[in-house]
Amino acid sequence: MQQVAGHAAETSAARGRNNAKLKNFHRQNKEYDVTANLDNVQYLNDVQEQDADQDATYQAMLDQWSDTDFQLKKIFAENDFAIEDAIVEMHEGSYAGTQTGSTAGRLAAKSAVAKGRKTARAIHNKMFAVDEANRQKSKTHRAAKRDSHKLFNEVRFAPIHGFRPAAPSMEAGPSKAGLILGLAGTGLKGYQAFEANKADPTLRSGVGDY
Repeated sequence: MQQVAGHAAETSAARGRNNAKLKNFHRQNKEYDVTANLDNVQYLNDVQEQDADQDATYQAMLDQWSDTDFQLKKIFAENDFAIEDAIVEMHEGSYAGTQTGSTAGRLAAKSAVAKGRKTARAIHNKMFAVDEANRQKSKTHRAAKRDSHKLFNEVRFAPIHGFRPAAPSMEAGPSKAGLILGLAGTGLKGYQAFEANKADPTLRSGVGDY
């Protein structure tokens, strides 16, 4: 009975330890699932924020381009007015009044030359402003592309959750063969003790003779 009880106790203990391992394994898998789900939700949120930031970056570039175009229009308008003023001054200066001949010609040529210089300067300013505006737009575009690429790299890769927790190695309970052998050995010892304690038949017959 002691051997059977001991075997049952060892079996129960091994089962308890295995159950504890399985419960811990189940808890680890639950934690893995929760962590993976939270990582996925955070990644989706980051992707949405990245989309919004991409739109904001693109809109900022368009706003900068609009400001550049506005400044260019102002420069064009100022220089257009300068050309108009030069034309007016030329016509005013070309009037010689009562003067005739070479004097009147010199005055007319002088005003025409002045108008030509002012017109050339105004056109030069407009051409320079166009080049400057294009350079500024290219610079803004390159900066927007860098920002966009940086935003994309922040969410380029989805989270990698790694391997799930490994299943635990179960502990084998005590062998029943050992119990059977132990019981057989105990039975054999008991039998041997029984045989050793039996009375000698010759002694039993001698007692009867007296």
